[in-house]
Amino acid sequence: MSIDHKSQLSFTSHLRQELGMSIGAIIDYSEIIIEEIEEIDHDCEYLYELEQIRECGVELIASINSFLDLATLPKSQLNLPAIVNSNKLTIELKKPTQLVIDNCQHLISLIEEDFLVEVEKINRAANRLLEEIKGLIEILPPENNISSDILGAETEVMADGDLLSTINLETSAGTYNYTILIVDDSITNRKFLARQVAAQNYQVATAANGKQAIQMIETGSYDLILLDIIMPEMDGYEVLKWIRDSPWQHIPTIMISALDQIDSVVKCIEMGAADYLAKPFNTTLLKARLGACLEQKRLRDQESLYIRQLAQANQKISKLNNCLQAENTRLSTELEITQRLQTMLLPKEKELNQIEALSIAGFTESAAEIGGDYYDVLQHKGRIIIGIGDVSGHGLESGVLMLMVQTAVRTLIENNETNPKRFFEVLNRTIYKNVERMDSDKNLSLSLVDYYDGLLRISGQHEEMLIVRTGGVIERIDTVDLGFPIGLEETIEDFIFQAQIPLEKDDAVVLYTDGITEAENYAGIHYGLERLCTVMGQNWQQSAQEIRQTIIQDLRSHIGVEQVYDDITLVVFKRK
Repeated sequence: MSIDHKSQLSFTSHLRQELGMSIGAIIDYSEIIIEEIEEIDHDCEYLYELEQIRECGVELIASINSFLDLATLPKSQLNLPAIVNSNKLTIELKKPTQLVIDNCQHLISLIEEDFLVEVEKINRAANRLLEEIKGLIEILPPENNISSDILGAETEVMADGDLLSTINLETSAGTYNYTILIVDDSITNRKFLARQVAAQNYQVATAANGKQAIQMIETGSYDLILLDIIMPEMDGYEVLKWIRDSPWQHIPTIMISALDQIDSVVKCIEMGAADYLAKPFNTTLLKARLGACLEQKRLRDQESLYIRQLAQANQKISKLNNCLQAENTRLSTELEITQRLQTMLLPKEKELNQIEALSIAGFTESAAEIGGDYYDVLQHKGRIIIGIGDVSGHGLESGVLMLMVQTAVRTLIENNETNPKRFFEVLNRTIYKNVERMDSDKNLSLSLVDYYDGLLRISGQHEEMLIVRTGGVIERIDTVDLGFPIGLEETIEDFIFQAQIPLEKDDAVVLYTDGITEAENYAGIHYGLERLCTVMGQNWQQSAQEIRQTIIQDLRSHIGVEQVYDDITLVVFKRK
Protein backbone atom coordinates (compact mmCIF):
# COMPACT_ATOMS: atom_id res chain seq x y z
CA MET A 1 0.00 0.00 0.00
CA SER A 2 1.44 3.42 -0.89
CA ILE A 3 1.96 6.08 1.75
CA ASP A 4 -0.32 9.09 1.36
CA HIS A 5 1.10 12.59 1.15
CA LYS A 6 -0.38 13.69 4.51
CA SER A 7 1.20 10.75 6.38
CA GLN A 8 4.59 11.41 4.78
CA LEU A 9 4.45 15.04 5.87
CA SER A 10 3.60 14.02 9.44
CA PHE A 11 6.47 11.56 9.60
CA THR A 12 9.09 13.87 8.07
CA SER A 13 8.04 16.75 10.34
CA HIS A 14 8.54 14.53 13.36
CA LEU A 15 11.90 13.26 12.08
CA ARG A 16 13.16 16.79 11.41
CA GLN A 17 12.19 17.83 14.92
CA GLU A 18 13.94 14.84 16.52
CA LEU A 19 17.18 15.36 14.56
CA GLY A 20 16.94 19.14 14.79
CA MET A 21 17.01 19.21 18.60
CA SER A 22 20.45 17.55 18.76
CA ILE A 23 21.81 19.66 15.91
CA GLY A 24 20.45 22.82 17.52
CA ALA A 25 22.32 22.01 20.74
CA ILE A 26 25.56 21.52 18.80
CA ILE A 27 25.25 24.92 17.09
CA ASP A 28 24.04 26.84 20.14
CA TYR A 29 26.67 25.67 22.63
CA SER A 30 29.53 26.02 20.14
CA GLU A 31 28.49 29.62 19.38
CA ILE A 32 28.30 30.40 23.11
CA ILE A 33 31.87 29.18 23.67
CA ILE A 34 33.21 30.93 20.52
CA GLU A 35 31.66 34.25 21.59
CA GLU A 36 33.20 34.10 25.04
CA ILE A 37 36.63 33.00 23.81
CA GLU A 38 36.77 35.74 21.13
CA GLU A 39 36.21 38.32 23.85
CA ILE A 40 39.18 36.93 25.79
CA ASP A 41 41.73 35.65 23.19
CA HIS A 42 41.41 35.89 19.42
CA ASP A 43 44.46 33.64 18.93
CA CYS A 44 43.19 30.77 21.04
CA GLU A 45 44.72 27.47 19.88
CA TYR A 46 41.46 25.52 19.86
CA LEU A 47 39.21 28.21 18.36
CA TYR A 48 39.52 26.43 15.01
CA GLU A 49 38.03 23.20 16.41
CA LEU A 50 35.08 25.11 17.84
CA GLU A 51 34.43 26.89 14.55
CA GLN A 52 34.64 23.55 12.77
CA ILE A 53 32.04 22.12 15.19
CA ARG A 54 29.73 25.04 14.44
CA GLU A 55 30.19 24.61 10.67
CA CYS A 56 29.38 20.92 11.01
CA GLY A 57 26.15 21.85 12.76
CA VAL A 58 25.24 24.27 9.97
CA GLU A 59 26.05 21.57 7.39
CA LEU A 60 23.82 19.09 9.24
CA ILE A 61 20.90 21.54 9.23
CA ALA A 62 21.38 22.08 5.49
CA SER A 63 21.31 18.33 4.88
CA ILE A 64 18.13 17.91 6.90
CA ASN A 65 16.43 20.70 4.96
CA SER A 66 17.61 19.27 1.66
CA PHE A 67 16.58 15.67 2.15
CA LEU A 68 13.53 15.90 4.43
CA ASP A 69 11.65 18.98 3.25
CA LEU A 70 9.04 16.86 1.41
CA ALA A 71 6.43 19.62 1.56
CA THR A 72 8.32 21.43 -1.23
CA LEU A 73 8.43 18.44 -3.58
CA PRO A 74 5.70 17.35 -6.01
CA LYS A 75 3.77 14.30 -4.91
CA SER A 76 4.93 12.41 -7.93
CA GLN A 77 8.56 12.63 -6.79
CA LEU A 78 7.93 11.43 -3.24
CA ASN A 79 9.47 8.13 -2.16
CA LEU A 80 9.82 8.43 1.60
CA PRO A 81 11.36 5.04 2.46
CA ALA A 82 13.91 5.38 -0.34
CA ILE A 83 14.91 8.88 0.76
CA VAL A 84 15.21 8.02 4.44
CA ASN A 85 17.05 4.76 3.93
CA SER A 86 19.38 5.92 1.19
CA ASN A 87 23.11 5.66 1.79
CA LYS A 88 23.50 9.22 0.62
CA LEU A 89 21.39 10.63 3.50
CA THR A 90 23.20 8.49 6.07
CA ILE A 91 26.60 9.60 4.78
CA GLU A 92 25.57 13.26 4.59
CA LEU A 93 24.54 13.20 8.27
CA LYS A 94 27.05 10.75 9.70
CA LYS A 95 30.28 12.34 8.45
CA PRO A 96 29.91 15.83 10.05
CA THR A 97 28.43 14.26 13.18
CA GLN A 98 31.48 12.05 13.67
CA LEU A 99 33.73 15.07 13.06
CA VAL A 100 31.95 16.93 15.86
CA ILE A 101 32.52 13.97 18.20
CA ASP A 102 36.23 13.78 17.30
CA ASN A 103 36.74 17.52 17.87
CA CYS A 104 34.93 17.33 21.21
CA GLN A 105 37.13 14.47 22.38
CA HIS A 106 40.19 16.54 21.49
CA LEU A 107 38.83 19.69 23.17
CA ILE A 108 37.92 17.91 26.42
CA SER A 109 41.63 17.23 27.01
CA LEU A 110 42.65 20.85 26.22
CA ILE A 111 39.91 23.35 27.00
CA GLU A 112 39.65 25.42 30.17
CA GLU A 113 37.37 24.19 32.92
CA ASP A 114 35.04 27.20 32.40
CA PHE A 115 33.98 25.81 28.99
CA LEU A 116 34.21 22.10 29.75
CA VAL A 117 30.53 21.73 30.64
CA GLU A 118 29.41 23.20 27.30
CA VAL A 119 31.82 21.00 25.32
CA GLU A 120 30.51 17.90 27.11
CA LYS A 121 26.94 18.94 26.23
CA ILE A 122 27.96 19.27 22.56
CA ASN A 123 29.58 15.83 22.73
CA ARG A 124 26.44 14.25 24.22
CA ALA A 125 24.22 15.91 21.60
CA ALA A 126 26.48 14.67 18.78
CA ASN A 127 26.51 11.10 20.14
CA ARG A 128 22.74 11.19 20.48
CA LEU A 129 22.46 12.43 16.88
CA LEU A 130 24.74 9.65 15.71
CA GLU A 131 22.52 7.05 17.36
CA GLU A 132 19.45 8.62 15.73
CA ILE A 133 21.14 8.49 12.30
CA LYS A 134 22.04 4.81 12.77
CA GLY A 135 18.46 4.07 13.71
CA LEU A 136 16.79 5.79 10.77
CA ILE A 137 15.83 2.47 9.18
CA GLU A 138 14.44 1.06 12.44
CA ILE A 139 12.30 4.10 13.28
CA LEU A 140 10.52 4.09 9.91
CA PRO A 141 7.08 2.55 10.72
CA PRO A 142 5.02 0.28 8.44
CA GLU A 143 3.50 2.22 5.54
CA ASN A 144 -0.05 1.86 6.76
CA ASN A 145 0.71 3.00 10.33
CA ILE A 146 2.80 6.15 9.91
CA SER A 147 0.18 8.67 10.92
CA SER A 148 -1.14 7.00 14.06
CA ASP A 149 2.29 5.85 15.35
CA ILE A 150 3.97 9.19 14.89
CA LEU A 151 1.24 11.21 16.55
CA GLY A 152 0.53 8.55 19.19
CA ALA A 153 -3.08 9.71 19.36
CA GLU A 154 -6.49 9.67 17.72
CA THR A 155 -6.76 12.90 15.70
CA GLU A 156 -9.43 14.53 13.66
CA VAL A 157 -8.35 16.74 10.74
CA MET A 158 -9.82 20.18 10.25
CA ALA A 159 -10.22 21.88 6.86
CA ASP A 160 -6.65 23.21 7.03
CA GLY A 161 -5.23 19.94 8.31
CA ASP A 162 -4.84 21.10 11.96
CA LEU A 163 -5.79 19.09 15.00
CA LEU A 164 -9.23 19.54 16.53
CA SER A 165 -9.40 21.29 19.91
CA THR A 166 -8.57 18.30 22.07
CA ILE A 167 -6.53 15.16 21.37
CA ASN A 168 -8.18 12.34 23.33
CA LEU A 169 -5.45 10.04 24.54
CA GLU A 170 -5.84 6.91 26.63
CA THR A 171 -2.78 5.36 28.24
CA SER A 172 -2.07 2.99 31.08
CA ALA A 173 -1.86 6.02 33.35
CA GLY A 174 -5.65 6.47 33.14
CA THR A 175 -7.39 9.82 33.30
CA TYR A 176 -5.13 12.86 32.98
CA ASN A 177 -4.91 15.43 35.73
CA TYR A 178 -4.00 18.43 33.56
CA THR A 179 -5.03 19.84 30.18
CA ILE A 180 -2.46 21.87 28.24
CA LEU A 181 -3.34 24.27 25.39
CA ILE A 182 -0.74 24.59 22.63
CA VAL A 183 -0.97 27.81 20.57
CA ASP A 184 1.27 27.96 17.47
CA ASP A 185 0.64 28.87 13.82
CA SER A 186 3.03 26.12 12.69
CA ILE A 187 1.26 22.77 12.30
CA THR A 188 4.64 21.03 12.62
CA ASN A 189 5.29 22.63 16.00
CA ARG A 190 1.76 21.91 17.17
CA LYS A 191 1.96 18.24 16.28
CA PHE A 192 5.40 17.79 17.76
CA LEU A 193 4.46 19.49 21.02
CA ALA A 194 1.14 17.60 21.14
CA ARG A 195 2.99 14.31 20.88
CA GLN A 196 5.55 15.24 23.54
CA VAL A 197 2.93 16.60 25.95
CA ALA A 198 0.66 13.60 25.47
CA ALA A 199 3.61 11.28 26.13
CA GLN A 200 3.84 12.83 29.59
CA ASN A 201 0.23 11.82 30.38
CA TYR A 202 -1.37 15.24 29.94
CA GLN A 203 -4.46 16.04 27.90
CA VAL A 204 -3.70 18.21 24.88
CA ALA A 205 -5.61 20.93 23.07
CA THR A 206 -4.26 23.00 20.16
CA ALA A 207 -5.04 26.35 18.58
CA ALA A 208 -3.66 27.59 15.25
CA ASN A 209 -3.76 31.31 16.08
CA GLY A 210 -4.35 33.83 18.86
CA LYS A 211 -8.04 34.42 18.20
CA GLN A 212 -8.82 30.72 18.26
CA ALA A 213 -6.83 30.40 21.48
CA ILE A 214 -8.89 33.10 23.20
CA GLN A 215 -12.15 31.47 22.12
CA MET A 216 -10.95 28.13 23.51
CA ILE A 217 -9.78 29.66 26.79
CA GLU A 218 -13.18 31.34 27.26
CA THR A 219 -15.10 28.11 26.72
CA GLY A 220 -12.71 25.42 27.93
CA SER A 221 -10.72 24.52 31.02
CA TYR A 222 -6.92 24.56 30.80
CA ASP A 223 -4.16 24.20 33.35
CA LEU A 224 -1.27 25.55 31.27
CA ILE A 225 -0.77 27.34 27.94
CA LEU A 226 2.17 26.93 25.54
CA LEU A 227 2.06 30.17 23.54
CA ASP A 228 4.11 31.04 20.43
CA ILE A 229 5.33 34.65 20.23
CA ILE A 230 5.42 35.20 16.46
CA MET A 231 1.99 34.57 14.89
CA PRO A 232 0.04 36.40 12.16
CA GLU A 233 -2.91 38.72 12.94
CA MET A 234 -2.72 38.36 16.73
CA ASP A 235 0.75 37.61 18.12
CA GLY A 236 1.74 36.06 21.45
CA TYR A 237 2.15 39.46 23.15
CA GLU A 238 -1.49 40.35 22.52
CA VAL A 239 -2.75 36.95 23.66
CA LEU A 240 -0.59 37.09 26.82
CA LYS A 241 -1.85 40.59 27.64
CA TRP A 242 -5.44 39.41 27.18
CA ILE A 243 -4.81 36.44 29.49
CA ARG A 244 -3.22 38.62 32.20
CA ASP A 245 -6.20 41.03 32.09
CA SER A 246 -8.83 38.27 32.06
CA PRO A 247 -10.45 36.01 34.68
CA TRP A 248 -8.06 33.29 33.42
CA GLN A 249 -4.93 35.12 34.56
CA HIS A 250 -4.23 32.30 37.04
CA ILE A 251 -3.36 29.91 34.14
CA PRO A 252 0.46 29.75 33.79
CA THR A 253 1.75 30.58 30.30
CA ILE A 254 5.00 29.29 28.81
CA MET A 255 6.17 31.31 25.79
CA ILE A 256 7.56 29.56 22.68
CA SER A 257 10.43 31.41 21.03
CA ALA A 258 13.45 30.95 18.79
CA LEU A 259 16.92 31.29 20.29
CA ASP A 260 17.37 34.74 18.70
CA GLN A 261 14.25 36.11 20.44
CA ILE A 262 15.66 36.45 23.98
CA ASP A 263 14.63 40.12 24.21
CA SER A 264 11.10 39.08 23.34
CA VAL A 265 11.20 36.39 26.02
CA VAL A 266 12.29 38.92 28.65
CA LYS A 267 9.40 41.17 27.63
CA CYS A 268 6.96 38.27 28.00
CA ILE A 269 8.30 37.36 31.45
CA GLU A 270 7.83 41.00 32.49
CA MET A 271 4.26 40.82 31.16
CA GLY A 272 3.53 37.85 33.40
CA ALA A 273 4.61 34.73 31.51
CA ALA A 274 5.63 31.85 33.79
CA ASP A 275 8.55 30.59 31.65
CA TYR A 276 9.75 30.15 28.06
CA LEU A 277 10.67 27.29 25.74
CA ALA A 278 13.22 27.71 22.94
CA LYS A 279 13.09 26.24 19.45
CA PRO A 280 14.26 23.68 18.44
CA PHE A 281 12.43 21.96 21.29
CA ASN A 282 14.39 19.96 23.83
CA THR A 283 12.23 17.09 25.12
CA THR A 284 13.88 16.95 28.55
CA LEU A 285 13.63 20.70 29.01
CA LEU A 286 9.99 20.67 27.89
CA LYS A 287 9.14 17.99 30.44
CA ALA A 288 10.95 19.83 33.23
CA ARG A 289 9.30 23.18 32.54
CA LEU A 290 5.83 21.70 32.19
CA GLY A 291 6.28 19.85 35.48
CA ALA A 292 7.61 22.93 37.31
CA CYS A 293 4.85 25.24 36.07
CA LEU A 294 2.09 22.73 36.78
CA GLU A 295 3.45 22.09 40.27
CA GLN A 296 3.46 25.85 40.94
CA LYS A 297 -0.11 26.02 39.64
CA ARG A 298 -1.10 23.09 41.87
CA LEU A 299 0.36 24.84 44.90
CA ARG A 300 -1.36 28.11 43.97
CA ASP A 301 -4.66 26.31 43.43
CA GLN A 302 -4.22 24.56 46.77
CA GLU A 303 -3.42 27.89 48.42
CA SER A 304 -6.52 29.45 46.83
CA LEU A 305 -8.59 26.52 48.04
CA TYR A 306 -7.25 26.93 51.56
CA ILE A 307 -7.94 30.67 51.42
CA ARG A 308 -11.52 30.01 50.30
CA GLN A 309 -11.95 27.40 53.02
CA LEU A 310 -10.52 29.81 55.59
CA ALA A 311 -12.87 32.53 54.37
CA GLN A 312 -15.82 30.14 54.70
CA ALA A 313 -14.60 29.05 58.12
CA ASN A 314 -14.20 32.69 59.17
CA GLN A 315 -17.76 33.40 58.05
CA LYS A 316 -19.01 30.46 60.11
CA ILE A 317 -16.89 31.54 63.08
CA SER A 318 -18.17 35.10 62.74
CA LYS A 319 -21.73 33.81 62.64
CA LEU A 320 -21.10 31.57 65.65
CA ASN A 321 -19.45 34.46 67.48
CA ASN A 322 -22.53 36.58 66.91
CA CYS A 323 -24.70 33.75 68.22
CA LEU A 324 -22.36 33.24 71.17
CA GLN A 325 -22.36 36.94 71.96
CA ALA A 326 -26.14 36.91 72.01
CA GLU A 327 -26.13 33.76 74.14
CA ASN A 328 -23.45 35.18 76.44
CA THR A 329 -25.49 38.33 76.86
CA ARG A 330 -28.52 36.24 77.78
CA LEU A 331 -26.52 34.02 80.16
CA SER A 332 -24.77 37.02 81.71
CA THR A 333 -28.18 38.53 82.43
CA GLU A 334 -29.38 35.27 83.99
CA LEU A 335 -26.20 34.93 86.04
CA GLU A 336 -26.43 38.51 87.19
CA ILE A 337 -30.03 37.97 88.31
CA THR A 338 -29.13 34.75 90.17
CA GLN A 339 -26.12 36.42 91.78
CA ARG A 340 -28.26 39.33 92.91
CA LEU A 341 -30.82 36.91 94.34
CA GLN A 342 -28.07 35.19 96.34
CA THR A 343 -26.76 38.50 97.62
CA MET A 344 -30.25 39.70 98.47
CA LEU A 345 -30.92 36.58 100.57
CA LEU A 346 -27.74 36.83 102.64
CA PRO A 347 -28.15 38.11 106.23
CA LYS A 348 -27.81 41.90 106.41
CA GLU A 349 -25.64 43.69 108.98
CA LYS A 350 -28.68 45.49 110.36
CA GLU A 351 -30.46 42.19 110.85
CA LEU A 352 -27.45 40.64 112.62
CA ASN A 353 -27.01 43.66 114.91
CA GLN A 354 -30.55 43.19 116.20
CA ILE A 355 -29.66 39.80 117.70
CA GLU A 356 -29.21 40.38 121.44
CA ALA A 357 -27.66 37.11 122.64
CA LEU A 358 -24.90 36.77 120.04
CA SER A 359 -22.49 38.99 118.13
CA ILE A 360 -22.39 37.58 114.57
CA ALA A 361 -20.19 38.42 111.52
CA GLY A 362 -20.33 36.64 108.16
CA PHE A 363 -18.30 36.65 104.94
CA THR A 364 -18.70 34.91 101.57
CA GLU A 365 -16.82 35.13 98.27
CA SER A 366 -17.53 33.06 95.16
CA ALA A 367 -14.84 31.46 93.02
CA ALA A 368 -17.19 31.86 90.00
CA GLU A 369 -19.91 34.37 89.21
CA ILE A 370 -22.32 32.25 91.24
CA GLY A 371 -21.22 30.48 94.39
CA GLY A 372 -22.35 27.18 95.85
CA ASP A 373 -21.71 28.02 99.51
CA TYR A 374 -24.66 28.52 101.85
CA TYR A 375 -24.93 30.38 105.11
CA ASP A 376 -27.87 31.98 106.88
CA VAL A 377 -28.86 33.33 110.28
CA LEU A 378 -32.48 33.12 111.43
CA GLN A 379 -34.36 34.07 114.63
CA HIS A 380 -37.48 32.18 115.59
CA LYS A 381 -39.26 32.30 118.96
CA GLY A 382 -36.10 33.08 120.91
CA ARG A 383 -33.95 30.57 119.07
CA ILE A 384 -31.05 31.63 116.84
CA ILE A 385 -30.43 29.17 113.98
CA ILE A 386 -27.18 29.47 112.04
CA GLY A 387 -26.78 27.29 108.96
CA ILE A 388 -23.68 26.69 106.86
CA GLY A 389 -23.30 24.43 103.83
CA ASP A 390 -21.26 23.74 100.73
CA VAL A 391 -22.79 22.57 97.44
CA SER A 392 -20.44 20.42 95.37
CA GLY A 393 -18.75 22.54 92.69
CA HIS A 394 -19.74 26.09 91.88
CA GLY A 395 -21.52 27.92 89.10
CA LEU A 396 -25.16 28.21 88.08
CA GLU A 397 -26.37 24.74 89.19
CA SER A 398 -24.67 25.02 92.57
CA GLY A 399 -26.06 28.53 93.09
CA VAL A 400 -29.60 27.45 92.23
CA LEU A 401 -29.34 24.50 94.63
CA MET A 402 -28.11 26.81 97.37
CA LEU A 403 -31.19 29.01 96.88
CA MET A 404 -33.41 25.91 97.14
CA VAL A 405 -31.75 24.93 100.43
CA GLN A 406 -32.12 28.44 101.86
CA THR A 407 -35.83 28.51 101.02
CA ALA A 408 -36.49 24.99 102.32
CA VAL A 409 -34.64 25.62 105.64
CA ARG A 410 -36.52 28.84 106.25
CA THR A 411 -39.84 27.13 105.46
CA LEU A 412 -39.18 24.31 107.93
CA ILE A 413 -38.17 26.74 110.66
CA GLU A 414 -41.25 28.89 110.09
CA ASN A 415 -43.31 25.71 110.44
CA ASN A 416 -41.79 25.13 113.91
CA GLU A 417 -39.97 21.95 112.97
CA THR A 418 -37.47 21.44 115.80
CA ASN A 419 -36.79 17.72 115.58
CA PRO A 420 -33.45 17.40 113.71
CA LYS A 421 -34.25 13.97 112.20
CA ARG A 422 -37.57 15.10 110.72
CA PHE A 423 -36.07 18.46 109.74
CA PHE A 424 -33.20 16.96 107.73
CA GLU A 425 -35.33 14.14 106.29
CA VAL A 426 -37.90 16.56 104.79
CA LEU A 427 -35.15 18.91 103.62
CA ASN A 428 -33.23 16.02 101.99
CA ARG A 429 -36.27 14.61 100.16
CA THR A 430 -37.12 18.04 98.77
CA ILE A 431 -33.56 18.66 97.48
CA TYR A 432 -33.16 15.06 96.26
CA LYS A 433 -36.25 15.28 94.04
CA ASN A 434 -35.26 18.69 92.66
CA VAL A 435 -31.74 17.46 91.87
CA GLU A 436 -33.26 14.43 90.13
CA ARG A 437 -35.53 16.70 88.06
CA MET A 438 -32.53 18.87 87.14
CA ASP A 439 -30.71 15.71 86.00
CA SER A 440 -27.79 16.87 88.12
CA ASP A 441 -25.27 15.12 90.34
CA LYS A 442 -25.04 17.96 92.86
CA ASN A 443 -25.28 17.46 96.62
CA LEU A 444 -24.22 19.46 99.66
CA SER A 445 -22.87 19.21 103.15
CA LEU A 446 -24.97 21.11 105.72
CA SER A 447 -24.81 21.81 109.45
CA LEU A 448 -27.38 23.70 111.52
CA VAL A 449 -26.40 25.29 114.82
CA ASP A 450 -29.35 26.10 117.11
CA TYR A 451 -28.51 28.43 120.02
CA TYR A 452 -30.83 29.01 122.94
CA ASP A 453 -30.08 30.14 126.51
CA GLY A 454 -26.33 29.31 126.58
CA LEU A 455 -26.61 25.97 124.78
CA LEU A 456 -25.54 25.05 121.24
CA ARG A 457 -27.32 22.18 119.50
CA ILE A 458 -25.59 21.11 116.28
CA SER A 459 -26.79 18.58 113.73
CA GLY A 460 -25.90 17.70 110.12
CA GLN A 461 -22.60 16.84 108.45
CA HIS A 462 -20.13 19.59 107.47
CA GLU A 463 -16.63 20.83 108.41
CA GLU A 464 -15.53 20.84 112.07
CA MET A 465 -17.05 23.52 114.27
CA LEU A 466 -14.37 25.48 116.15
CA ILE A 467 -15.02 26.97 119.60
CA VAL A 468 -12.53 29.40 121.19
CA ARG A 469 -12.91 29.35 124.93
CA THR A 470 -11.74 32.12 127.24
CA GLY A 471 -7.96 32.27 127.21
CA GLY A 472 -7.68 31.09 123.58
CA VAL A 473 -8.26 27.38 124.10
CA ILE A 474 -9.58 25.76 120.90
CA GLU A 475 -12.27 23.11 121.02
CA ARG A 476 -12.95 21.19 117.76
CA ILE A 477 -16.37 19.60 117.18
CA ASP A 478 -16.36 16.89 114.49
CA THR A 479 -19.67 16.72 112.57
CA VAL A 480 -18.96 13.67 110.38
CA ASP A 481 -21.23 11.44 112.52
CA LEU A 482 -24.02 14.00 112.87
CA GLY A 483 -25.49 13.71 109.39
CA PHE A 484 -25.24 12.77 105.73
CA PRO A 485 -24.81 14.78 102.47
CA ILE A 486 -28.07 16.38 101.36
CA GLY A 487 -29.49 15.25 98.00
CA LEU A 488 -27.24 12.22 97.62
CA GLU A 489 -29.73 9.56 98.82
CA GLU A 490 -33.52 9.63 98.93
CA THR A 491 -33.72 9.14 102.72
CA ILE A 492 -31.14 10.03 105.42
CA GLU A 493 -33.19 10.07 108.64
CA ASP A 494 -31.23 7.20 110.22
CA PHE A 495 -27.96 9.12 109.82
CA ILE A 496 -29.04 12.33 111.58
CA PHE A 497 -27.92 13.02 115.17
CA GLN A 498 -27.53 16.04 117.43
CA ALA A 499 -24.74 17.20 119.75
CA GLN A 500 -25.19 19.73 122.59
CA ILE A 501 -22.35 22.03 123.65
CA PRO A 502 -22.51 24.77 126.29
CA LEU A 503 -21.42 28.26 125.20
CA GLU A 504 -20.07 30.54 127.93
CA LYS A 505 -19.85 34.33 127.87
CA ASP A 506 -17.13 35.61 125.48
CA ASP A 507 -16.74 32.17 123.91
CA ALA A 508 -16.45 32.43 120.11
CA VAL A 509 -17.56 29.95 117.44
CA VAL A 510 -16.18 29.75 113.90
CA LEU A 511 -18.04 28.02 111.03
CA TYR A 512 -16.38 27.79 107.58
CA THR A 513 -16.33 25.99 104.25
CA ASP A 514 -13.36 24.10 102.81
CA GLY A 515 -12.65 27.01 100.47
CA ILE A 516 -10.72 28.47 103.45
CA THR A 517 -8.79 25.44 104.68
CA GLU A 518 -7.96 24.21 101.16
CA ALA A 519 -6.91 27.58 99.71
CA GLU A 520 -3.42 27.22 98.14
CA ASN A 521 -0.41 29.50 97.91
CA TYR A 522 2.16 29.63 95.06
CA ALA A 523 3.81 26.44 96.38
CA GLY A 524 0.51 24.51 96.44
CA ILE A 525 0.38 24.49 100.27
CA HIS A 526 -3.10 24.64 101.83
CA TYR A 527 -4.04 27.30 104.35
CA GLY A 528 -5.12 24.44 106.63
CA LEU A 529 -7.18 23.97 109.77
CA GLU A 530 -4.18 24.32 112.11
CA ARG A 531 -3.39 27.80 110.86
CA LEU A 532 -7.05 28.78 111.21
CA CYS A 533 -7.04 27.55 114.82
CA THR A 534 -3.83 29.47 115.53
CA VAL A 535 -5.27 32.75 114.25
CA MET A 536 -8.44 32.21 116.29
CA GLY A 537 -6.48 31.35 119.44
CA GLN A 538 -4.40 34.50 119.11
CA ASN A 539 -7.43 36.77 118.64
CA TRP A 540 -10.05 35.21 120.97
CA GLN A 541 -10.50 38.42 122.95
CA GLN A 542 -11.50 40.45 119.87
CA SER A 543 -15.07 40.99 118.64
CA ALA A 544 -16.70 38.66 116.12
CA GLN A 545 -16.23 41.29 113.38
CA GLU A 546 -12.53 41.71 114.22
CA ILE A 547 -11.90 37.96 114.33
CA ARG A 548 -13.58 37.64 110.91
CA GLN A 549 -11.44 40.45 109.48
CA THR A 550 -8.21 39.01 110.89
CA ILE A 551 -8.89 35.55 109.49
CA ILE A 552 -9.72 36.92 106.01
CA GLN A 553 -6.59 39.10 105.95
CA ASP A 554 -4.39 36.17 106.99
CA LEU A 555 -6.05 33.97 104.35
CA ARG A 556 -5.39 36.55 101.59
CA SER A 557 -1.77 36.86 102.74
CA HIS A 558 -1.40 33.09 102.34
CA ILE A 559 -3.04 32.95 98.89
CA GLY A 560 -1.12 35.92 97.48
CA VAL A 561 -1.66 36.32 93.75
CA GLU A 562 -2.82 32.74 93.24
CA GLN A 563 -6.27 32.05 91.82
CA VAL A 564 -9.10 31.12 94.19
CA TYR A 565 -10.58 27.79 93.02
CA ASP A 566 -13.37 27.31 95.58
CA ASP A 567 -16.01 29.46 97.25
CA ILE A 568 -14.99 30.94 100.61
CA THR A 569 -17.51 31.33 103.46
CA LEU A 570 -16.86 32.23 107.10
CA VAL A 571 -19.26 32.81 110.01
CA VAL A 572 -18.00 33.99 113.42
CA PHE A 573 -20.32 34.43 116.40
CA LYS A 574 -19.61 35.21 120.01
CA ARG A 575 -21.80 35.05 123.11
CA LYS A 576 -22.32 38.46 124.59
